[in-house]
Amino acid sequence: MASIFTTMDNMKTKTNFGGSVNTPIYLQFVPGVCADSVTSVEQLNSYGQNDNVNSILAIPHIRKGVKKKRTSLTDQDRYFPLLRGIVDVPTKGDPVLLCTIGGIQYYLGPLNTQNEVNFNEDNLREPDLNLNSKESNRETKTIKARGESLNFIRNTYHRMSKKWNPKLDLSKSYNETHGDMMLEGRHGNSIRIGSRSENPYVFISNGRQPQFQREGFSDGSLIAITNKGSLNQHFGGYAKALANSSSPPEEQSNAELEVVNGFILSSDYISPNEEPPNRLMSKLVSSVNGDTNANDLIYKYGSEEDENQILFLSDRIVMNSKSDDIYLSSNKDIHIGTKRHLTVSTSENFIVESEKTYLGDPNKKEMDNMVLGKKLQEVLKGIVNIFNKIQITTQLGPQKILPVTEPDIQQVLSDINTIISNKHFIEE
Repeated sequence: MASIFTTMDNMKTKTNFGGSVNTPIYLQFVPGVCADSVTSVEQLNSYGQNDNVNSILAIPHIRKGVKKKRTSLTDQDRYFPLLRGIVDVPTKGDPVLLCTIGGIQYYLGPLNTQNEVNFNEDNLREPDLNLNSKESNRETKTIKARGESLNFIRNTYHRMSKKWNPKLDLSKSYNETHGDMMLEGRHGNSIRIGSRSENPYVFISNGRQPQFQREGFSDGSLIAITNKGSLNQHFGGYAKALANSSSPPEEQSNAELEVVNGFILSSDYISPNEEPPNRLMSKLVSSVNGDTNANDLIYKYGSEEDENQILFLSDRIVMNSKSDDIYLSSNKDIHIGTKRHLTVSTSENFIVESEKTYLGDPNKKEMDNMVLGKKLQEVLKGIVNIFNKIQITTQLGPQKILPVTEPDIQQVLSDINTIISNKHFIEE
């Protein structure tokens, strides 16, 4: 049992006969250490029971009797998450708080003894010293003595921080802002629920590099939901590894990092020594918006009040509807840009309904009209029929000639004007 009665020598309670005894103290929570954790029903200490998933085997540091060894723990030393819907499963060696409520043993933790997000040492640890151990690897022997997992990767990920932002934090005091609610994983992933001034945001980050303390465009994946502020105001510039760099991010020198000053659409981003793409998405966006500066349209959104936006950023994004439709709807424009190909595959019809259709660069001075196939067919048939009316003089003598009348010619000329589309155009 983790919850115990204990006494303290420096605290006395008077008895009815004028004496004194040590004051009894009931400790609901006691510090302990995780000796093993159950993350799946296949693990040995789960005993094949799904009800044991996310439980731990733990050793209380404050206890009655002799301390148990990690190798001798049983189901009686099992503790379950204290909260129903929220669990942060400890790993071997994690410090925890243990308690017993209603005959059920619970844990709370891991504890933040060193303010490290990856792993915190148990400062009450009593190493299991095995003098008979034949382990030759000093590091492995040390890890086993501390009761830690050989499979757990320890790293120096920085704690998430929140730097004062003069453009978004409208505080009266310099370099002062309020904190955010954050969920931090052990290896560079996090959920931040916070705000700048009174404007809320939610950031979901995965694959953040160890040396970075805040979310940014260099994260492996990033979802940002903002109420005010442009993307560059929230995240600023970032460092990007060069394509030919083989070093891990935390070991890359300045020569291996390319500094990107702000957010740039991938279709428009031009890396060093790269030829500019023939067609830029920003150029077309500017064109359909009356030649408005594309930088203002794309990158400065959010600078005004109540300009909400969502950013999805990753190396690859997959959207898949299993049984019904996908709807993409916009009150204004939908822009799609790619450096390579845009492919559309359909097992049935490909339908585009629009007032006008342009294939190619609409910024060019002239775009050619598309031809209507059926109209062209009718005109060509008309021309053929006219020629069928013409007869020529042969050796057999003169043949009857049906003269081509002026109305026939004018009709053909009029029909020729109908073979081109006034709605759909193509680049020469």
